[in-house]
Amino acid sequence: MMLRRYKHALILGGMALLAIAGLVFDAPAYTRGVSYHGFNDILLSDGTYSRLEERLIIGDVSSFAAMERVGEEVNYASLTADVVHFGPRSLDVRLQKAVTSRARPMTRLSEMPDLLFDRQYGLATGATLRLQFLPVQDSRVICYYAREIDNVRCLNR
Repeated sequence: MMLRRYKHALILGGMALLAIAGLVFDAPAYTRGVSYHGFNDILLSDGTYSRLEERLIIGDVSSFAAMERVGEEVNYASLTADVVHFGPRSLDVRLQKAVTSRARPMTRLSEMPDLLFDRQYGLATGATLRLQFLPVQDSRVICYYAREIDNVRCLNR
């Protein structure tokens, strides 16, 4: 008789405990020390293809690297960033060092302002970049949104 009276309260209390446990034991969307990698082929307005290869390693010091290729022109770029905040679904990184293999950006890539390296944030050392990780089904894949440059990137192991 007493159980029947408090049945709904017990069910709601159990659901609340499960929700709190889900928040406390939430696995991070990324793995520290793992190299994530991605490729993009982009068709430019003149009909040529640009190949972008990216690599991201997350640790106490994170590194971003990219290779941009259009025809025979190649640009290598890298960023080093200190992680100032680790969260299960976000990272805040402060850009420390940017290096590029070219003195000037490739002219044919100027029509693609969404590329991270050597354009918007590539040379902004000292700036903070917040990465918000998006939910994905595969544990070998990460997708993140960089709010400051309004861009989504997906990489895999």
